[in-house]
This record gives sequence, structure tokens and C-alpha cells, in this order.
Amino acid sequence: MAERKWFKGPAAVAVDDWYSSGEVEANLEEGRRYLESDESFEAIVEALNATDRGRDEFIHPYQGSSLKGPQFESVTRQGYLEAIALAFRHEPPVPIETFWMTGAGNDAFEMHISDGTDRVSLTLFVPDVEGGSDDPGSPEAWVVRIGGDGQLETVQTSGLPPDLEPPSLRDPA
Repeated sequence: MAERKWFKGPAAVAVDDWYSSGEVEANLEEGRRYLESDESFEAIVEALNATDRGRDEFIHPYQGSSLKGPQFESVTRQGYLEAIALAFRHEPPVPIETFWMTGAGNDAFEMHISDGTDRVSLTLFVPDVEGGSDDPGSPEAWVVRIGGDGQLETVQTSGLPPDLEPPSLRDPA
């Protein structure tokens, strides 16, 4: 089984920025319209690019990625629709924040959505992939756990450069 990793890749960062920059309410409405359509994700990305609303990170389907196919699209589509509905319950509507989780032991895609005070967070649980991201633009992610030797360990699971010192041991920026 893949190692459990909670993280963001460049596509998740771009989706978060898309939902949170400019007019959040208009972005949520536009996202809802696209997701309620019968268009495939590939067609939605093409439509966004045609209207200059796309991002370079919006690539679908991405070669070699597990994030494609009818199961991925149906779970992700409905998950974002639920997140958008929660975001509209706020006055004013709040942005959406996206995470990915691998190695959680699920056999199928799952999306967990949680309402917060200033955003709606969602995590896509991806089955059977290693996870983490070393693509440029991937934020750092870390796990703190008790290791096999019974000692506390802090391990980087995503981001560049790899093998960084834990944030708590680095000089403040």
C-alpha cells in the first residue's frame, strides 16, 4: 500500500487560487455552472482556456496520472458541488481550499468536505498511488509521527527542495 500523504500539488494550488482570487462569489457561481453541466473535465478545461479563465496547471487528463476517468470525475464533481454549496452558506461566500490524500487505504476515490469559518476545505482521497509532489510550485507538506524506534520523527512528504530540515529547525524567514 502507498504511504499515507496529505499534500497539495500545483494543480490544487491553482484550483485554490482560481476559487479565491478576484470575485469569490462569481468564481463559485462559474464553477458550479461548469460542474453542473454534462461536460467532461477535459471539455471544461478547454472551455476555461478558451475564455482565458484557465491556468497552465489545469491539464486534464494529465499523462500518467490516476486523477482521471469516470469514478474520479463523478466523485470530484459532486464533492466540489457540495463544497460550493457550503461556501455559499457564508455571507459573503468563502473560497475553497483543496488537498489530496494518498495511502489512506481506500479502494476508490473519496472526497471529504469540511466547512470552516473563512473557507471550505476538501480533501480528495486517491487510491493506490504513492502521493506527495516534487513538481515546481508544490508547497511543503510534513508528517510528525512516532517512528519504528519509538522516537518522534518529522518527515517531509511533499514540496521542493526535497530533504529539507523541518520548519521548526530552520531560521525564521
